[in-house]
Amino acid sequence: MKVILKKEKGITLIALVVTIVVLLILAGVSIAMLTGENGLIARAIEARKRNTEASVREQVQLEVQASKGIDGNINLDDLNNGLSNIDDLKYNGNPISAENKIEKLPAIIIVDGYKLGILGNGEIVLADSIEDIENIQNTVYVAQKTIVQDVNDNNFVLPEGFKIRVDESTNNADSIEKGIVIEDNEKNQYVWIPVDGILGENGTIDDVTGSEKKILLGRYSFDLSGTPSDNGSTNFIEETQKEHETSGYGNTIAKDIEEFIDSVRENGGYYLARFEASQNTVTNKVESKYDKTVWTNMTQSVAATACQDLYTGVNSDLINSYAWDTAILFIQKNGKTDYSIEIGKSTTNSKANTGKNILSSTGKEDLQLNIYDMAGNCREWSTETSTIDQNQCVSRGGVYNVNVSKTTDRRDAEISDSYDNHSFRLLLYL
Repeated sequence: MKVILKKEKGITLIALVVTIVVLLILAGVSIAMLTGENGLIARAIEARKRNTEASVREQVQLEVQASKGIDGNINLDDLNNGLSNIDDLKYNGNPISAENKIEKLPAIIIVDGYKLGILGNGEIVLADSIEDIENIQNTVYVAQKTIVQDVNDNNFVLPEGFKIRVDESTNNADSIEKGIVIEDNEKNQYVWIPVDGILGENGTIDDVTGSEKKILLGRYSFDLSGTPSDNGSTNFIEETQKEHETSGYGNTIAKDIEEFIDSVRENGGYYLARFEASQNTVTNKVESKYDKTVWTNMTQSVAATACQDLYTGVNSDLINSYAWDTAILFIQKNGKTDYSIEIGKSTTNSKANTGKNILSSTGKEDLQLNIYDMAGNCREWSTETSTIDQNQCVSRGGVYNVNVSKTTDRRDAEISDSYDNHSFRLLLYL
């Protein structure tokens, strides 16, 4: 009897210990399932966050859609009125009001703690597509199109596969008005040209003269004082300019000028190559790099073909007349106020490497807001078509060996012409 009792007692103790161990294991597993990185609680919190984010995004999207006119463009007054009705919505840290309203897209707002970006086409992007310049400069090649805020809280759009360069080589430019420089993984560099609106859009013409005026995308002529005019255009979209036409002469026109205009409207600007074109001696591809031999002796069509379809996620093309003239407005607003009449002749009367040209008028390098040599070194082919039938191509800018050539010059040439003092410049748009 004693033996049996002891045996039963021993079995019960072992069973109890095993039971406790199993319960502890199950408890550990349950706790892990509940509280782990992918646990039920974490997933529930994430699901709640996503639902709230989706609800916030839907509220904003409804107001954005309601602000669109019959032409499909967003009316900013209607947009501001609509957004002001959303609870806990802030722009520049405060509710939208007459004194604090969105005046340009893209814009970044915060609703109930969620950061949202509004693009010019009405697209809403979430926080993972929005960055502060300090967080990503110099190191991060972004994996997707990203809205970036500069140090002054102004917005620009960084293309997929590019990073922002802020160091001595870019004059430490960390704000749009200083000339933001971006760079691809092969070190080609481009400068952001901000645009406040489209010249003549909705039948209106804005005054674009003066250093504090808006930068409007358009084709301009400039008088002897450097003041721009709109060439008498009354409606930018409907005008019959040579950039819009299939020329029939054999010169290469813009890849899609309407797509370029839409991109500028939606993203608030475009990118201009920082340097005149050079050629990679191994791949034969066009480059935008400092202190390289300028690529010359090519026809306008060869230059245009070299510029097209270079990237994924961003369009590339030969510069068009709108991009050239609007870049001059950007420079004259934030840099040299009469840059449009800068004479391009160099001190040496000879062609220099990219970024190394010295202007005879100033004795300094031709550099404005991180953009080199628009006034001089080489004339640059564009996609504009000449109004002179026998000279179908148009080059822009001054040249190193002519006393009277200036930044905004237009020079006509035949489609078969190629010159040692003609180069070209890349254009990027999203």
